[in-house]
Amino acid sequence: MALKSDPVFERIAKRLESIDPNNRQVQQVYKFRIQQNGTVVKTWVLDLKAVKLTEGDGPAEATLTMEDDIMFALGTGAMPAKEALAQDKLDVEGQVELIFLLEPFIASLKKLEQKESKKNSMYSNARNTFGRARSGA
Repeated sequence: MALKSDPVFERIAKRLESIDPNNRQVQQVYKFRIQQNGTVVKTWVLDLKAVKLTEGDGPAEATLTMEDDIMFALGTGAMPAKEALAQDKLDVEGQVELIFLLEPFIASLKKLEQKESKKNSMYSNARNTFGRARSGA
């Protein structure tokens, strides 16, 4: 089942590739339980100790349960975790304070998205320019 938040987890996986395991700010394990209409439909474990993301269940120091659209909003920076908590749109089991350690990591996803968007735009512009040059336009 494809979810609105799936691209967020794809960016998390991509971001993990660039983490230096010897120089990490956050070394906790987080579980994300993604819901649709109040039913958990997908679970992810973000292990920043082992620097990996796994779809499925597992132990975590903080478990975050939320609707799919809220995960999308958090992952894209449209909603801060503090706001989601205040509005009871995010339920946290375990060490609640750990979600605030995760915020800089989530913010880095937005930077990664912007960098990819800029790169794709540059590629598209170069391709369009090259295509016009070849066609004699």
